[in-house]
Amino acid sequence: MKAAILTIGDELLYGQTINTNAAWLGYELAAIGIRVMEALTISDEEAHILHGLEYMKQSADLIFITGGLGPTKDDVTKTALCKFFKTTLKPNPVILEALEDFFTKRGRPMLENNRQQAYLPESCTALKNTKGTAWGMWFEEGNKVFVSMPGVPYEMKQIMTEEVLPLIRKKYQLAHIIHHHILTAGIPESFLSEKLEKFESELPPDIRLAYLPSAGKVKLRLTGTGNVRAEIEVNIREQVEKIKAVAERYIYGYDADIFEAVAGKLILQEGKSMCTAESCTGGYIAHLITSVPGSSEYFKGSVVSYANTIKEQVLGVSADTMQQFGAVSEQTVVEMLKGACKVLDADYGIAVSGIAGPGGGTPEKPVGTVWVAAGAPDFYKTKLLNFPGNREQNIEWTAVAALEMLRRLVLYREKV
Repeated sequence: MKAAILTIGDELLYGQTINTNAAWLGYELAAIGIRVMEALTISDEEAHILHGLEYMKQSADLIFITGGLGPTKDDVTKTALCKFFKTTLKPNPVILEALEDFFTKRGRPMLENNRQQAYLPESCTALKNTKGTAWGMWFEEGNKVFVSMPGVPYEMKQIMTEEVLPLIRKKYQLAHIIHHHILTAGIPESFLSEKLEKFESELPPDIRLAYLPSAGKVKLRLTGTGNVRAEIEVNIREQVEKIKAVAERYIYGYDADIFEAVAGKLILQEGKSMCTAESCTGGYIAHLITSVPGSSEYFKGSVVSYANTIKEQVLGVSADTMQQFGAVSEQTVVEMLKGACKVLDADYGIAVSGIAGPGGGTPEKPVGTVWVAAGAPDFYKTKLLNFPGNREQNIEWTAVAALEMLRRLVLYREKV
C-alpha cells in the first residue's frame, strides 16, 4: 500500500506552525505496513487543493488530507472536496446533534458558522470527532481512498486512531514494515557508507538501508517489508550482525538507546565515576550527561573553567603551560582533565578547550579549533578537532566527539 499526505494551511507555509501532522501520520501508517511515498503542503486555496488531490491520486492508494475544515471563510477544504468528487454538501443530523451537545456542555452558543460544520459532502462517510467540531470524511473512488481530517493535531490523532485505522485494517490485507536502528558515532556518513558499500550491494530486496546523520552521529535505519513478521525480524537481525562485523567500533547502541548515557553506564559497570572540565562548551557536556535519569550514580560534577584564571586556580593548570602553549592546547586539556578528576574525586573525566566562535580565532588556531582529553588521569586520550560550523554547532560537535572518545576508551581501552 502506498500513501500520500496533503497538509493544508498558509500558517504551515509561513513557518508560523510546525507541520507535526505529517510526521505523526507517517509513523503511524508505517507501523501498520503502509508506506508514505510523499507529503505535500499547500495553501488554503481551492485551486491548490484540487491540484494536490489530482496529483496525489495518480501515485497513491491512500491520500490523507489535514486542515481547512474549520468554521471560518478561509477553510475551503470541504467545498474543494465537493468539486473534486462532483458532489454537494448535505446536512448530517447526527453531526448536528453532536455539535449542539458539544456547545451545550461548554455553556456556549452555537453560531451559524458552527452549524455549517454539520454539512458534509454527500458521497463521504463521516468520521466522528470527539475532541472538536470538525468531523472527518472518508471517500472512496475506484480503488482509491481519500481521508480528510482537521488540522488541529489532537483532533486529527483521535479521528485517525479511533475511526480511520480500524477502517483501513478492515478494508486491506496489509504487509508488515519493521524498522531497526543502529546508532553510530565518531565516523562521518561518507566514511561509514564506504565501509558498508559491499554490505549494501548484497542486501536482499525486502531490506532497505538509510543513513540519518546528525551532529557527530549517524543513525542507520534498516527497514524490512513482508507478509510474515517473524521472517522479517530474522532477516533484519542477520543484517545487523553483518553491519557489526564491519563497523562495531562505531556502534554505541540500537533503537531507543541514549547516546549521552552510554559512557556513563560503562563507567558505572566498573563501579567508578566521571566528571567534566569545560571551557568552550560552557557546561554543555555536563548538561547532556545530567539529562539522563540516574546519572547521579556515576557523574560527580563539572568545572566550567571558562576563564583562564579558573583553569589555573581551580583545576591547577600550570601558568607555564598556559603561557607556553595557550588555553587551547593538548597540554592544557591534559592538565584540566587531571585537575578535574582530583578536585571532583572522579575516576574518569572529559576536558575540552577551544574556540567556538564567532570571534577569537587566529591563523594558527581558527574558529572551530578544539582540543579534547578523555579518560583517567593515568590513562587518557587526546585529540585535536577542527569544526567548520557556527558557535552552536561547534559546541554540539565537541560534546559528541568528547563523549564518544570516552566511550571507546572505557570500552576498548582505546588510546589511539
